[in-house]
Amino acid sequence: MTFTKSIALHDKIMIDGEDCSNAFRSFGQPNTRSQEDVSGFSVSGRNETLPGAMTQSFEGEAFYTPEVYSLLKPLFDNGTVFELTWQPDGLVDPSREVYYGNVKMYEFGPSVTRGSVEVFPCTFMAADENGIQSAAAT
Repeated sequence: MTFTKSIALHDKIMIDGEDCSNAFRSFGQPNTRSQEDVSGFSVSGRNETLPGAMTQSFEGEAFYTPEVYSLLKPLFDNGTVFELTWQPDGLVDPSREVYYGNVKMYEFGPSVTRGSVEVFPCTFMAADENGIQSAAAT
């Protein structure tokens, strides 16, 4: 099987109805599951685990600009629930899959380093039982 490889240059990112595609240097949707220990007493001494609850989020590194600040800071400060969508290569291929969900912002920490591009990490966690979903583009 051959796998298509590309350089991420054209992702579409919508935050609370605003196109923020050009505001992020990196973006992704890491999901994790807790590991629940279900080990019993055994002569092998090996641990046994089962997958537990899932934590869903979007994470990215945003450029620190007045526009990004004015959009994200109030959402973070007020604990606002808002819709976020991410479509890899969506700016050039609207048929690509879309990841979406209602989220809250859990990390907002602008900082600067002399002589470096001004960026900061952003973490958006699923805010309701629907979580972050994916679907074929419509």
